[in-house]
Amino acid sequence: MLSRNVAFVFAGIDALTAMLVGFGVFVALPSRYWPIDLPAILLVLAHLGAAGALFAQMPWARRLAAVTSLVTLVVGLALVSALALTASWLSGVYGPVGRGGGIILALVALLSLPYLVALPLVQLFWMRPRDSATP
Repeated sequence: MLSRNVAFVFAGIDALTAMLVGFGVFVALPSRYWPIDLPAILLVLAHLGAAGALFAQMPWARRLAAVTSLVTLVVGLALVSALALTASWLSGVYGPVGRGGGIILALVALLSLPYLVALPLVQLFWMRPRDSATP
């Protein structure tokens, strides 16, 4: 079981991630596209559920938070990879105009790394099962 302080920190991280994903997809993106909107809705709901469960110290909160972090890590790695590949393709094919678009996509990828890759990795590492026999 997680200590109360660690659970509150992870609940805050999950709530912050839910807000940032929701803002990034539903406010910052100018158009709706269901292959983007559906995973974003699921991520927001999963992170809000994990935050609520961690905050309430539910017995299944650790498992929900770990599954949510794993799904977020997979989605985050796919997003960052797709953005990096698209940025390199744009700058290579379209010259100076493509370089501008590539820079924007690279910035979005860099801004996504902390919340969709680094924080889920930290959360998964911290919540990993520990062998009580090992010192």
